[in-house]
Formats: sequence, C-alpha cells, structure tokens
Amino acid sequence: MKNLIFGGLSVLLLSAIASPTVLAQTNTRYPVVNNEDSRYLISPFDLVSMAYQGFFKNQGVPSAGALINAYALGDVEARDVVNSAVQTDRLPVRALNDRDYIKAVEWQLDSLRNFNQG
Repeated sequence: MKNLIFGGLSVLLLSAIASPTVLAQTNTRYPVVNNEDSRYLISPFDLVSMAYQGFFKNQGVPSAGALINAYALGDVEARDVVNSAVQTDRLPVRALNDRDYIKAVEWQLDSLRNFNQG
C-alpha cells in the first residue's frame, strides 16, 4: 500500500514539475490579474516547481535535492525564490512585499521538503 501511495505521489509530483516549463520559457513580466488583486499568474506551486527544475540557478537558488537541502538548512528561503523570479522578470517587483504570496511559496517549499523526508 505504501508503494502505491508513493508511486502515485511521485507521478503527481513529476507531472506537476513538468507543467510550468512552457510558461517559464518566455522572458516577459507576468502581470497581476488586476491592480487590486495580489495574485500572480505564476502560482506558488509553479514557482517552487521552477526552482526545483533549476530555472533560478543563475540567481543562486539551487535545484532538485540541493534546493530541498538548502531550504531545510535555512540557506534558501521563500523570499529568495520570489526574488529570483523578480530578477528574471517572471514576477513583478511588488511580489517581494506580498506576505501572502511569500507565505504560500514557503508552504510549498515545506511540502516539498516534507515529501522528500517521508
């Protein structure tokens, strides 16, 4: 039963990690849905998936297992991942001040770390 659950979660994680590739290949700034809303077109899940895939290596964010380890050790924080997306024009600068968005990225990083520990 444990193998079935692990296998299903692995497939789900791999399919989710592959999905932001098309979105992330453009070098345009992703706007806020509307000026009053603080939700961006790159979801926190997709942002962490992009970091995991290595989209932010040039900004100093490691990829794959090294990302998980760096996050667990406190060497990489959610704000670092968001800042990397801002530096590469994937998120607007105001995302750096969006506590809810950064907290959601942190939650996704926690989930990724916890998934790999279990």
